[in-house]
Amino acid sequence: MKIDSENIIRTAQQIRDEENIQQTIRPWNRHRSHFRIPSWLVAIPAAVFLGFILGIWTKSSNQQDAPLTAMVDTVYIKVPTPAPAPVLQETPAVQPAVAQQAAIQKRSPRKAAAQKKATGCPVAEDHIRYDLLVRN
Repeated sequence: MKIDSENIIRTAQQIRDEENIQQTIRPWNRHRSHFRIPSWLVAIPAAVFLGFILGIWTKSSNQQDAPLTAMVDTVYIKVPTPAPAPVLQETPAVQPAVAQQAAIQKRSPRKAAAQKKATGCPVAEDHIRYDLLVRN
């Protein structure tokens, strides 16, 4: 049997037609719009609208007479401070101007600097509740 070009063409067309019959393809629609709206452009306004409706619905379910409660994590305790001790002032026997001049002449720079240093008081005597400053 001799195979010529017409037999090859006919066989190729048969195979092509059999393959095309097996494929399922949606038919072409010429009037279809070429502009497609992105899905996020529809989803965002829909979510906003649903959130608004849900907010109104939950707000209407609240009772106006219900007591409001709040969680407070900080407690302020007012600690009374001790009254300052009365300061006793002695009246100088010498004239004030003379006493100041004598004190200025006797002072040296080292003693003046040493006298300016402020000393603290012990923890037991400062009346501060340090146990309230510690975190649990």
